[in-house]
Amino acid sequence: MRVDDLLRGLLFQRFRVGAVSFDFLEGLLAVCITGAAYLLRTPFEAGPPHWPYLLAEWYLAAASAVLVRHLTHSRKKTMGTYGILLILPVVVADGTILRGDACVGALLFVCGLLFLMQSEKPWGAWLFTFVTAGLLLWSVRYVGLLLGCMALWQSRRLKAEQLLLLLAAGGARFFAAYRAWLSAGYTLVTFHWPNVYEIVGKEAVQGQLIDPLALVGLFLACGLSVLFLYLHSFWAGENGPAPVQLLRLFLFCGLFAGYLLPYMDQSYGYLPCVLAIIYMMLVPGEFPVPMALQIVAFTGYQECFNGASMMPMAVFAVLQLLVILWLGAGLLRDAGIGYEVWKRRN
Repeated sequence: MRVDDLLRGLLFQRFRVGAVSFDFLEGLLAVCITGAAYLLRTPFEAGPPHWPYLLAEWYLAAASAVLVRHLTHSRKKTMGTYGILLILPVVVADGTILRGDACVGALLFVCGLLFLMQSEKPWGAWLFTFVTAGLLLWSVRYVGLLLGCMALWQSRRLKAEQLLLLLAAGGARFFAAYRAWLSAGYTLVTFHWPNVYEIVGKEAVQGQLIDPLALVGLFLACGLSVLFLYLHSFWAGENGPAPVQLLRLFLFCGLFAGYLLPYMDQSYGYLPCVLAIIYMMLVPGEFPVPMALQIVAFTGYQECFNGASMMPMAVFAVLQLLVILWLGAGLLRDAGIGYEVWKRRN
């Protein structure tokens, strides 16, 4: 056999590792993407990248690719998910430059979603519950997931005892964090997540221990969350949402909570950006959603790095509001509410 025939056969040779099969070209592309992602992270550090977070980023990309593979059965979308998540600016910024731990939380939640979607048996929902409860107890940045879990309970996807566990974990962390923050003298300019306070004003009232605007934001977030759950109860299905609707639900709930809650830092947008990439792979026509979220999230990192963003943060807060409204309209469309209202009027 000639050398060129041998190389041609090697390019299209299929390999199998357990239940996973791949071509030589796919494996070579994965190795090249991984190498490029590693080189992208090295210029920001005096030495090698911080290994725990670097490994978490790689595992996050792999877990997201597995989830997309499970839902779409598309090899191209699987490889695209892995490649995008390894070179994503927000991922590089948080896990490598700041050495933040948001990548660990995103990895755990994506694995929890994989458990929930991959199995119709009770153990899948319980594994999702334990993972999400751990995240809610770990950091207040994941409190928006609690709103999505309540919606899943209304859809009969989670049991009452699972919801109680999630409420206990999320409520304990939420009250402990905000009790400490409200008495710590923080102002709304301390953190870097572009939310509604960039529009309505973020300067604290002088001479007071508690920022009144932050307190109003807490009550507003809780009140509107109750209103959302009340409206969701009218269209909650018996079998729970489909995978696309589930991703849209958690995207909306996460962004909605972070848009109204005060004291959210730049790493709040990490998990929504990852979920938006997976969501785009399931619905390619929704590509403006992850693009807009990348701009919004990276603006928070830019202000954290440099002390200022290239444009007023209020512009990016408005952009995030448009994304939230778009996702909310998608939830209404999933429920068929627009059609029902039109049908009753006609």
